[in-house]
Amino acid sequence: MFGYDLGVDLGTNSIVISVPGKGVVLNEPSYVAYDTETEKILYAGKRAYYLQGREPKGIEVVQPIKNGVISNYSLTQQLVRHFINRVIKKNVFRPRVVAIFPPLATEVEKRTLISVMIRAGARSVCLMEAPLCAAFGAGIDPIHPSGVFVIDIGGGTSDMAVVTQGSMSQTESVNTAGNALDEAIVKYLKDEYNILIGLRTAEEIKKSIGCAVPRGNLITMAAKGRSLETGLPMVIEVSSDEICECLQAPLSEITGAAAAMFERTSAQLVSDITSGEVILTGGSASLYGMDTLIANALGLNVRVVADPELCTARGAMVALNKMHILDNYGYEFKTKEDVRIR
Repeated sequence: MFGYDLGVDLGTNSIVISVPGKGVVLNEPSYVAYDTETEKILYAGKRAYYLQGREPKGIEVVQPIKNGVISNYSLTQQLVRHFINRVIKKNVFRPRVVAIFPPLATEVEKRTLISVMIRAGARSVCLMEAPLCAAFGAGIDPIHPSGVFVIDIGGGTSDMAVVTQGSMSQTESVNTAGNALDEAIVKYLKDEYNILIGLRTAEEIKKSIGCAVPRGNLITMAAKGRSLETGLPMVIEVSSDEICECLQAPLSEITGAAAAMFERTSAQLVSDITSGEVILTGGSASLYGMDTLIANALGLNVRVVADPELCTARGAMVALNKMHILDNYGYEFKTKEDVRIR
């Protein structure tokens, strides 16, 4: 083996790298801790993630990817280089990369992603939409002629598409996903209990007792934060029904976008979809009752894939093995000369 082919899912909350024949080899939070004077990253991944909110003076922790697109070029480049080097180790050959991006990204955002990947060590880059890779990762054959409805709910965006014959017939993307759910929990507790909690605590509440539809059994947990009246530490007890209620507004944006996309889909593809099931992927697909919520909104069967947060990265591996088919649909590897990167 003279080099690596890599699938890179560079998401708002995590970076997942896969290698054909090996599977998913890296899954780390896409956080960086950097020196505010030099803008050099000190830590990346889990160490930076757990440092957030606890940073010493002169160090800041950020997510350089916002809503699925690059918001800080330099930090993203350093983040990607760090993890690509961890995967390929001392291999002298630069890898080819299939990089995943939101389906409604602009041409400038696409060129920026290619530039970051090449400057981070890639030999060439092929961009592929997240819902398409999610379909491949869920087991849909790239040459399958029937329509498949895929919803990928990540950290920053919810991307959805009708996939047929190795390409997308319809697509939609909304900036409402896992992070918006965390923010809704923070706002609810602030308004109802006059307590301020951090996003990390909100994420823990979401994962522990959060739900898209009411649970059969009511469960509660303690939430720790700061009282907005006294400024002192405060602990309250919050229930799953409360969290379910506060999440309905952002969740309705996701289901509304899915229903609107259905209205634009051709009758034959709708027939294909109604004969099968909707495929639900992405880290936020694991929220309790998310499949039931979407099934009720669309009137269709919904399947959450195994390890949904890894699905798009697994799909990138399939794409790497099927490039001889996908290049017929305009997917090709581009070098720095193709995109005029210095």
